[in-house]
Amino acid sequence: MYKKSYKQNVRERITSGRYSEYKGLSICMINDFYEPMNKKIKYQVHCRSFSGLYEDIEEALNKFFELRRKMR
Repeated sequence: MYKKSYKQNVRERITSGRYSEYKGLSICMINDFYEPMNKKIKYQVHCRSFSGLYEDIEEALNKFFELRRKMR
C-alpha cells in the first residue's frame, strides 16, 4: 500500500476546502473564505511575520514548508 507524504496530505486538505496550521503558520485556499477576491489568487500562506498570496498550489506549499522548517 502506498503511503502519502505529509506534503501530499496537506495538499489534499487545501484542495478539499480545509486549511492546515502549524504554530501560528497557516495555508488555505483563500477564495473559500473571501469570495470577492481576484480569481487568479487562490492560496494564502500566513503567519505573524509573513503573508503571501499564490496562484499555484506548489508555490504556496513550498513557502509553507520553508517557513515551517524555520519555526522548528
